[in-house]
Amino acid sequence: MAKATTYNTAGNREDLTSIISVLEPEATPFVSMIKKGKATGTFFETQVDKLNSVEFSGVEEGEDVTAFKNQSADRARIGNYVQKFRDTFMVSDLQEMVDTAGVASEFANAESKAVRNIKRSIESAFCSSQDRQADAGAGAPYKTRGMLKWLGVGGQPSDIPAFAQNVANDTTGTQTEATFNSVLQELYEANGMPGGQLTLLAGPSLKKEISNFSRQLAATNGTYTVNQDADSKKITLTVNVYEGDFGNVAIVPSLFINRTSGSDTVDADAGLLIDPEYVSMMSLKAESVTELENQGGGRRGFVDVVAGLACLSPKAHGYFN
Repeated sequence: MAKATTYNTAGNREDLTSIISVLEPEATPFVSMIKKGKATGTFFETQVDKLNSVEFSGVEEGEDVTAFKNQSADRARIGNYVQKFRDTFMVSDLQEMVDTAGVASEFANAESKAVRNIKRSIESAFCSSQDRQADAGAGAPYKTRGMLKWLGVGGQPSDIPAFAQNVANDTTGTQTEATFNSVLQELYEANGMPGGQLTLLAGPSLKKEISNFSRQLAATNGTYTVNQDADSKKITLTVNVYEGDFGNVAIVPSLFINRTSGSDTVDADAGLLIDPEYVSMMSLKAESVTELENQGGGRRGFVDVVAGLACLSPKAHGYFN
């Protein structure tokens, strides 16, 4: 028997809601917390220095001063290149005219997405192990050195003097409270933690391992035993601030540490232990949106930023990898 159905009847209206869901990581804690500075060239430098070893062997009575020290002998310059970050967009003339569900202006929507993409790219580059590169043309653009490379992942950069190189790190695998404290101790012994406040940007697995510090694994039944005041009527099984023997560390989860360009793979075990006083974003060109000439096909433009990462002293920071 012939009958009209939804699959054989022409003219049925489609039901398309005015909702567009974009579920992607967008938090950029590293760039948000570091200092901001102004670059005036494609290469910028800072200086590092050190104090002499302590000496208390004494001075004989009546001994004249006959030898002198060069107190600036160890001073060195360390630098980085800026990098251009850019994302483009174009919307055809007809697409801008039609009524699109969930989008008031296709061009404005494209511009907004490009801005968001740039933020993610900068965060990923700054938290990467990418080394710096001078622009040599022929597909070799300027690249800024990422924080993990500043700290020696993949080999210490040759321009960093030994006394300023990172010494606080752990690459052994799953973190325990003992291994975590060892990194904090290494950092304290290296610099005395002059900034006073550290922030750990932690991949998801590393963040979970640190939360496990507050739990006691019972050997008898393999369950967690948590001692907590029941008045709050909740159980807290997370660590957002770690108070240790060698300072306090704010724990902030991040999904952009040790990424590779063009990849969405998350390094869940990586972590950057940062003293925000000793790292800075140096901008040669602040974020800007440029609309290009419409040559007949539709509106087009791009978003770009020119910036680099200044690590004022690698031994002020640590990492887990």
